[in-house]
This record gives sequence, structure tokens and C-alpha cells, in this order.
Amino acid sequence: MAILIVAALVVIVVTIYSRLTEVGQNAVPRQSEISLPARARVNSASVGENGQILLLIEQDNRQQLWQFDRSGRLQRQIEIRMSTP
Repeated sequence: MAILIVAALVVIVVTIYSRLTEVGQNAVPRQSEISLPARARVNSASVGENGQILLLIEQDNRQQLWQFDRSGRLQRQIEIRMSTP
């Protein structure tokens, strides 16, 4: 009888643990907010297979590439300046 109780508790704990870890891995943010600098505009946006977002932003005489992960955090920011002769 004690073995059945222990086995049932183990099954319950394993089930709860697997459901908690599954929720964390598959959680997708429903809404993200990105603040742009003044007078900046988004020229292009694309979403990768893993949910990564790539934005091409233009401001004055320069362009920037912003790469975000699937949770909306900025991963990379590359600035391209246009030189004038």
C-alpha cells in the first residue's frame, strides 16, 4: 500500500514539474513595446523562424539595424552612417 502512495506522489510531482517547464519554454509574449528615437522611422521589419525581429530604422543621415529576441529584448544594434564627400 505504501508503494502505491509513493508511486502516486511521484507521478503527481513529475506531472506538475513537466507542465511548469513546458509553459516556460513555450511562453510567447503577447505584446512588446519598442521606443524609437525622435524623428526616426521604421523602413523595414521582418520576423525570423525563432521569433526574432529585425528592424531597419532610418534617422537623419544614418540607418540602424536593430535585432530583438523573441521576448522583445534588444540583442544587437548596428549603425550605418552615410558619409558626405
